[in-house]
Amino acid sequence: MPANSRNNAYIRAKRYVMKGFFQIRNKFKICCVLIVIIVLVLLNNLRSRKNISRLDESVSSIYQDRLLPATYLYEISNRLYQKRLMLEEKAGLPEDWMALKKARDGEIDSLVQAYDSTYLTKNEQTLWLRFKEQLQRYNRLESASFTLATGPGGLSVDGEVSLDEGFRQTVTLLNNLTEIQVGEGKNLQTGSHNIASGSVLSSHLEMTLLIVLGVMAVILLSMSDKHILNPDQKPGLN
Repeated sequence: MPANSRNNAYIRAKRYVMKGFFQIRNKFKICCVLIVIIVLVLLNNLRSRKNISRLDESVSSIYQDRLLPATYLYEISNRLYQKRLMLEEKAGLPEDWMALKKARDGEIDSLVQAYDSTYLTKNEQTLWLRFKEQLQRYNRLESASFTLATGPGGLSVDGEVSLDEGFRQTVTLLNNLTEIQVGEGKNLQTGSHNIASGSVLSSHLEMTLLIVLGVMAVILLSMSDKHILNPDQKPGLN
């Protein structure tokens, strides 16, 4: 075989080997990038699911642990005012005052039990315990006032002062508890907003990764010998 023919065959073989090497190397790089992108998409998807779960818990907590308790506090205050107004009636107590008082007391007890079943912060637990103790003291004072109000002498001035002070302390504790509900509700709202913002960013990131993944897949599928190494091009130019 002539020397020129052997040289040409050697050059073609070398170019073929180099072309295959570059092709495999570039495809390997692209495959690695694709794997990394897929892993990032999966991790981002898991994070998004976790955020959705946290957002659901936050929204549920706003309703169950803040909105409902605030309603319970309002209803307790409303019942206390109803009983207080009965004692302040100038025409005297209604004939069925005992049944009305018993009904309001039962409703308050039910509301207290309902409030106990909700989530309470440490500060809220302390204040709620103080309120229940104050409520017991006020109920005893109120019962005595109702008894005196039905008597011939009626409720004394000192009795009215003591009752007013007990009522004021009880309502003040209720108002303090309501303020806690408002503060905790704002914290939950802020947390929900942060979770929602994070979910939006995760969605944008996932969309970007999917676009990059699609582009890389197209490059990998459309890759051919002429894109990796032009047969007419010398290996040294690559």
